[in-house]
Formats: sequence, C-alpha cells, structure tokens
Amino acid sequence: MFRDDVPGCGVYRHSDGKLVKQCNTHGELLHGQFYSSTPTLDAFLADAGYTPYETIADTYTVYSPIPGFTLASPFKEALEGIRYLVQVNADPKAQFFILISDSLLDYLSVLELLQPLVMHKRMVAEDAARA
Repeated sequence: MFRDDVPGCGVYRHSDGKLVKQCNTHGELLHGQFYSSTPTLDAFLADAGYTPYETIADTYTVYSPIPGFTLASPFKEALEGIRYLVQVNADPKAQFFILISDSLLDYLSVLELLQPLVMHKRMVAEDAARA
C-alpha cells in the first residue's frame, strides 16, 4: 500500500466515474521497483512509450502511447490498458496525474472534470493581461 501523506502529489486512475488514487508519484507506479535511470517526468514517459498529445491552456497535458511501442517491464504492469496519461497543472508545486483506459467515455469524463480548472486558469490569465 502506498503512503498517502505526500501533499500536492498524486497519481489517480479514472474508474467508474471517479478518480481513485493509485500512488503519490509517477515513480511509485512501478510498484516499488527501483527506477532511477530517468528521473524526470519527460524521460519517464518516453521510457514508458508515451508522448505529448495536447496541452490545454497551461492547465493539463494529455500524453498518448507512441504507435507500435510495446510496453516493457516494469511499465507493463503499471500502465497495461492505459490509453492516456494526463498531467494536471493545478499549481506550480503540485504534481497530479490521471490514468485513463482506452474508453472514449472515460476520456471525455476526465476532460469534463478538468473544465473548471481550465476556466479558472483562463480567467487568471485574462486578469493578468489586463493589469
């Protein structure tokens, strides 16, 4: 079981219309296996076979699998069945990720959950531009 005592961090899986916390960091996804060869998120995602798909209003980035990439251990256990990984930029100190299966309904549901954050970030940016 993971420690749920790391503020501002979390990896969640979208399941049955809810976000269920899986672990605190992307490194912990590998179920305690040592992972130090690529300490950055970008390197981790590249090793896992994911590439940036789109970024919305500096609020979240959707990563999708590289076509034809075969998951290797230890990523296979952690990311089997995951079509999208979403990095949520709630604030500069937070690190939140959402894992989404290969389901259009799940994908759209997560995007809907993120809409209030997108609107908030846009309003903050507009207010800053006017100031």
